[in-house]
Amino acid sequence: MAPYGQSMKPASHEVRILFVGETWNGSSARSMREALSRCEGVEIDDVGEDLYFPQYRSIQLRAINRAIRSFQRKELEIAVQSKLESLEPDVLMVYKGNGVSSDFIEKTKKRGVLTVNVFPDYSPHVYGAGLRMAMGSYDLVISTKAYHPDAWCKTYGYTNRCVCVPHGYDPAVHLWDEPPREQPFDVVLAATWREEYDELLRGFARVTSNLSLRVVVVGSGWTTQRSSFPEDWEFLGPIVGRSYTKFLRQGKIAIAPVTTRVVIAGRHQPGDEDTTRTYELAAAYCFFLHKRTPFARTVYDEGREVPMWDDSEELASLVMHYLPRDSERRVFAAAAHARAVPDYSIPSRALQVLEHVRQARNGRLTP
Repeated sequence: MAPYGQSMKPASHEVRILFVGETWNGSSARSMREALSRCEGVEIDDVGEDLYFPQYRSIQLRAINRAIRSFQRKELEIAVQSKLESLEPDVLMVYKGNGVSSDFIEKTKKRGVLTVNVFPDYSPHVYGAGLRMAMGSYDLVISTKAYHPDAWCKTYGYTNRCVCVPHGYDPAVHLWDEPPREQPFDVVLAATWREEYDELLRGFARVTSNLSLRVVVVGSGWTTQRSSFPEDWEFLGPIVGRSYTKFLRQGKIAIAPVTTRVVIAGRHQPGDEDTTRTYELAAAYCFFLHKRTPFARTVYDEGREVPMWDDSEELASLVMHYLPRDSERRVFAAAAHARAVPDYSIPSRALQVLEHVRQARNGRLTP
């Protein structure tokens, strides 16, 4: 197994952190902030980034949002600046940071504050020029992707330091201590619509067209695509918080895809190898089938914990194999749960984050 599940002890002396990230229940940013706040020797305050960039569903409000984006960003930076002046933190830690500019990070560094970005996605280039430029300004980037440190310079063009602390599950949101009981759904998926996921499910539907499966998909973007899938499949909107894992536990089999095809400005970049689902499903005692990637195979044993697939045909074959084998699914789910808990929890990841911060503060930061 890879060493990513190991915990590290933070330094005992106090560190003051100003944390900038989303605040909604179930968000990775909120989970990390709360885990850090419970670590010994940490004083933390925060600015909720999503409070300045509200997410709307109506076309009209989304258009207004785009029009005032620069003003929203300015308001966020004013709020962060105010907290910097009152708290006088040692560290500004930004989770992803779509709304934080490169200029603001450079000004913060001049105050003697260590600037850290915790980056949770497959590419720092996919969210626009602002984030792409800002990512290179941080003193330290702590990415959730194992392939980012080696690719940070040659693929993405950055010269600052990048290390990896993988995703994890939030015990308050995703952890269940016993197997699920009632499982009325055969196959479930919780994910935002993406073309690659759409193609996967279309292929799965073709291969299993002769079967009577109760398939339920939740997440943004799927309801507009439902006409392309079997009539008896169910498509719901997004589910967050504790309800997210409560839903997933109702499925006999959960699907865990990742985004492997990444093309930005005509150039191919590395794709995902894991997601938050990789850890959340195991913590929730789910039996799940994961997209096979080199990193995922270091996280779980696919012969005893989490079976894996390469394409829709193999996925369908695994579903047909395991669906009638209830006891076998439960053995796998229990083994995956034992592997993930507690090593893959966000509190364990937070200790690793703090160790990297400590090293950076101690002057061992070398690009």
